[in-house]
Amino acid sequence: MHKKWLYRLILSYLPILFAVVFCLIILFFLTLNETIEKQTAQANEVYAENVMQIVDTTLRNIETPMIKSLLLNDKVERYFSSPGGHDPYGDYGVTEVLLDFMSPLPMIDSVYLYREADGKVLMQHFSSSLPVFGDKAFIEASMPGTAPYAWSGLRGLHLFAGEEQPKSVISLVKLVPYFSGEQGLIVVNVRKESLQGLIQDMNQANTEVCLKDAEGRSFGGSEACADPEGPAPGAVSLTSAYTGWTVQVGMARQGMFSLLSSFSNLWALLGFVAIIGGIAAMTYISHRHYRPLGEVMSRIHTFGEKNSPAWLPQAKDGDEFSFIGHALENLIEQTNSYEKQQEEGMLYLRSHFFKQLLESSEDISTEQWTREAQRMGLSGEFEQAVAGVVEIDFYESFTTEYSPRDQSLFKFTLRSVMEEIADREGESLWTEWVGPSRLGLLYRSAGEYTGPAVPGKVLAMAESARVWVKDHVKFTVTFGFGGQVSGLRGLSGSYRQALESLDRKITDGPNRVYVPAAEDAVRPPAEGMDVLVQAIRDGAQLYRLGNADWEPMMERMFALMASGSYSKEDIVRLLQLLESQLAKEMQELPQPLREVWDSGGLRGIPRSAEAFEWIEELRAPLLDSLREMEERVRELRMNREHYNLANRVREFVAEHYANPDFSLTHVSETFAMNTKTLSRIFKEELGENFVDYLARLRMEEAKRLLRETDEPVQSVAEKVGYLYPMSFIRVFKRLENMTPGEYRKERDG
Repeated sequence: MHKKWLYRLILSYLPILFAVVFCLIILFFLTLNETIEKQTAQANEVYAENVMQIVDTTLRNIETPMIKSLLLNDKVERYFSSPGGHDPYGDYGVTEVLLDFMSPLPMIDSVYLYREADGKVLMQHFSSSLPVFGDKAFIEASMPGTAPYAWSGLRGLHLFAGEEQPKSVISLVKLVPYFSGEQGLIVVNVRKESLQGLIQDMNQANTEVCLKDAEGRSFGGSEACADPEGPAPGAVSLTSAYTGWTVQVGMARQGMFSLLSSFSNLWALLGFVAIIGGIAAMTYISHRHYRPLGEVMSRIHTFGEKNSPAWLPQAKDGDEFSFIGHALENLIEQTNSYEKQQEEGMLYLRSHFFKQLLESSEDISTEQWTREAQRMGLSGEFEQAVAGVVEIDFYESFTTEYSPRDQSLFKFTLRSVMEEIADREGESLWTEWVGPSRLGLLYRSAGEYTGPAVPGKVLAMAESARVWVKDHVKFTVTFGFGGQVSGLRGLSGSYRQALESLDRKITDGPNRVYVPAAEDAVRPPAEGMDVLVQAIRDGAQLYRLGNADWEPMMERMFALMASGSYSKEDIVRLLQLLESQLAKEMQELPQPLREVWDSGGLRGIPRSAEAFEWIEELRAPLLDSLREMEERVRELRMNREHYNLANRVREFVAEHYANPDFSLTHVSETFAMNTKTLSRIFKEELGENFVDYLARLRMEEAKRLLRETDEPVQSVAEKVGYLYPMSFIRVFKRLENMTPGEYRKERDG
């Protein structure tokens, strides 16, 4: 069906959608940018305060030692108080003081003392007089002591009059004495590079920091200090009350995003215009595309006024699509109803003839097959055929999980997949549902008959369908095939083989493709039902006794069921027998232990053949529930003193049962207990009389000897604790319903 009108409608709205969305995105980012700028300004203010505090603290850490080490030093004080004299030792002592002061402060470039009385300048390495000293101008400007700050701005330092390259420093000046300055000055010069390094260490990513003195000269920092455009948007400036210097902190300029921010009002206007334009364009396009719908409505109304058919619905105001939809649905429904009436009879005939063909092809003649095939539109000629069955796995869960409508849809999908794969491979396939969960398959070919094996091409198609169903729908399927047959007559046999192949799902599992077993294939002989029943009884007894061998016995029981040709109904009956046998055995235990069993409940016991697909579904839940209850029973038993005693008695019996003189009296003497008391405790805790337990233990060993050895019955009786063969034979027949000789003959046979 062409969708040109739908595509044109979609493409008409897409440019409008893109334009409006683009403008809204721009507005969003502009709003986000404005919010970020506000938050950045607050962060910059805190950051600027931290930078200024660090700079001030660094300079104070120079000023404070200067006052302590120089201004208040005795040697320095004597230097200023004794002008005119020439005392080289005194000057040497002062230079040592200067060097000691500078050594822990690497930021200091130089320190000198100026004495007003004789104009002498003393530095850490030399002395000079004011007229020839390179920093004369700074000393003369600082003498009055009228500067508002202790630290100077950025200046050039000349130590010698003829020096060409001055150093960039800042200077700390202190008057001597402290308040009057009549004796001279102490000047400490700090390198500009030291402050530059401090600022660089404090720089952060995407942040501009600029430090300037009171005259506006830059100490260094980011490139923003020399930016002719001025500080970046959101920049913060702070002036230090200590030095008079200014710190500027701002975000680094972001190029295009800053350009967008500068046109924020223009973008807002553009977004508004885009939204209004989008509404106008959608209105125009909607009116234009409504014309075909209006014409359809007009024609339906015109037809209704002339003919007034019963299927024409009444239109509701403003609901044109509903009106058109109802009209088309009613028209299609009436058309389909006529076609369905003709097809239903043919569909029933096809399904009925398909089942008849697979179940009793021997009763159908070649003429009848040709006539029915032509009637149903099938190709009637074929030389070879293969029958198969597809079964939906876990069908009970399938019907519970999905509604009848969904089940029909999934079944239709499965059938369509099978037919499509066969059509793609050029094979003729006829499919019909032969049961609620089973789809019958009939592959027909005009090729020459090549033998009873299933053709590899058929198996490949089945495997392809199985994988497709597993990957694309929420259930799995299992295939069973019969052998290839020649002509029409052998179809029933192939179909029976397919059902037998499908039954292997019980033991080998679902979601597989099964073919008939080869005639010469060696399959382990199936044990009889009586062996399974005996295994169930033995396992239940071992479980009641708390013997760890119960689990291997249960595993053997499942292995026997898997190795034999047992139907689902047989497995249900066997597991229900196990449940009743366990319940019977556990009723022999003391009341507290019986309550544990009664309150537990077994899992993995099916109530019908439809409740499971294969044996492995049942084994794990059943064994897990038995282990859980065993653990609870064991905990109770370990807290019972009598159980420990009974368990030790059982172990003692297992070691000495072959002794002909072994008896309950012998055991009671060994454990220093009364015979009746010991017998009662053994019965209560283990659920079995002492005599019965001893006899059963001896008979189990006797059966093993009869199966595995050729020793005479008398020798076997002696080895299990019977002096007289007749007594042994009598007990054996009472417990096994046959004599030892009959037992050996049956096992050997």
